[in-house]
Amino acid sequence: MPGELEDFMRTPLQDLVEQIAAGTLHAQVGRTFHLDEIAEAHRCMEENSATIDRLEPSGS
Repeated sequence: MPGELEDFMRTPLQDLVEQIAAGTLHAQVGRTFHLDEIAEAHRCMEENSATIDRLEPSGS
């Protein structure tokens, strides 16, 4: 199925840059973490159970 992780990982970097610039790259965000959840974010990343897109300061 198009748009899966394997397809994304095979996409040349310049194509990704062009898609970002054009606003056509759509990413599915599974979970975000606040900065005070850094240990949990790191655990999830190590277990490959979450993709970390960003960390936000507490209270955001």
